[in-house]
Amino acid sequence: MQQFYDHVAHTPGTPPLVNSAVILRGKAGEPKFPGASRTIHYEISGAGRIDYQFVNEFRVADVGDPHPVVLILTIHLSSH
Repeated sequence: MQQFYDHVAHTPGTPPLVNSAVILRGKAGEPKFPGASRTIHYEISGAGRIDYQFVNEFRVADVGDPHPVVLILTIHLSSH
């Protein structure tokens, strides 16, 4: 799990250095709101998978500074 946290904290839009990730196709991969990435399916070797989306510059309102955000959609801690 720490490898996943390190990945999404620093490089959520690039292929992970450890484990694997794929962008989901079809409706399952659609962004949850404008500006979000497609759903990324991160495989945790032998432990399960985590689906997430990310936004590089998220703002809560028109004021304030933009910041990156990761949205965890699902966590499956079992084998396929």
